[in-house]
Amino acid sequence: MMANVPQISERLFSPDYIPPADVQIISVRGKMIATTCNYIVYSGLPKTGKSTYISGLIASAFLPCEVFGQKIHLPENRKKIALFDTEMSPYDLHKARERIARLADRPIDRVAERLDIFTMREDGPPVIREFIEQYLKETPAASVVIIDGFLDLCMNYNDEVETRAVTNWLKRMTKIYDCCIVGVLHLSKNAGETVGHLGSNTDRWAQSTMTIKRVKETGQLVLEPKFLRSSDDFDPVAIWYDADFQKWRETEYQRPPEPVRRGPGRPKKQ
Repeated sequence: MMANVPQISERLFSPDYIPPADVQIISVRGKMIATTCNYIVYSGLPKTGKSTYISGLIASAFLPCEVFGQKIHLPENRKKIALFDTEMSPYDLHKARERIARLADRPIDRVAERLDIFTMREDGPPVIREFIEQYLKETPAASVVIIDGFLDLCMNYNDEVETRAVTNWLKRMTKIYDCCIVGVLHLSKNAGETVGHLGSNTDRWAQSTMTIKRVKETGQLVLEPKFLRSSDDFDPVAIWYDADFQKWRETEYQRPPEPVRRGPGRPKKQ
């Protein structure tokens, strides 16, 4: 089957064409993490707090300050955010929406004016991608799209051809609709890298890839930079759960103690 090749004039980068500057749209600790026309990745092992950080990221769009070190800077005429969730049960997604509203200090109906949430748990990869593209086509005010999670954009995250097609789709969506896509992706338990060929491909072309980890020794959830294409690394962001007030709070990062290294051979008798 022949590819649908564009006309030469459609891809020619004319010397008379001056494109609009990419708009900085997400920062962490004041460092530029994402612009329009790009995508970024939040990665982490299961149950390490990815959804908590994503809730804080969304909430920051409603406030003049950072939430968990993160800030969304929405363009003046494009104030919509969309969250496409492919994993949570309806009740968990409801609780996530409540958490966003609580962090934003806004009632849910006010948050819903600028945040569209979609549950795509029962849909397959082609439907999810087509649905997101249709939303972007019909919603030009949407400048930030969050996909939780990236694994459901393909059937086999180790298929080289399919995962490359997903990456091409991400690049095409961000360019055509001049938006920023934020993807949530799991890390492999063994290697600690984003999973499969999908992770390798998304890391290669993402503007930024960050990792979230749970530190058992300190009870903290920590956001760290992995690859930042457009900025220097930011200092780790740590949060902990304040049980008295039943809320997550930002705190100073406490590095876990280094494991004790034992020398070779049998331990010496005392």
